[in-house]
Amino acid sequence: MLIISMTGVTAVTNVDNPEEFLRQITFSCALLVHLFFESFQAQRLIDHSTYIHTSLMNVTWYQTSSRTRKILIFMLMKTQEPCVLTAGKMFVISMDTFSAVSHIT
Repeated sequence: MLIISMTGVTAVTNVDNPEEFLRQITFSCALLVHLFFESFQAQRLIDHSTYIHTSLMNVTWYQTSSRTRKILIFMLMKTQEPCVLTAGKMFVISMDTFSAVSHIT
């Protein structure tokens, strides 16, 4: 986000120089595409980890052995919170954050 903002400022200051302006705008667009693909993969991770929890909730646990029930309980506790990727432990990378970032820019 910081680099995208910096390239935007550089592009605005170089409006009179078309070659430099176009280079900065192209670089900014490439950064947005890169951020999109990172956010897309992070969103897939969140969706799949949520799917695991949902699938475990739908298991017919009453037809399994007591050992399997204990394992299911443990797995349910571990998958209660979905797996997420974070950026410096400051915010979660997902399609929601990409949407917020691309809306600002």
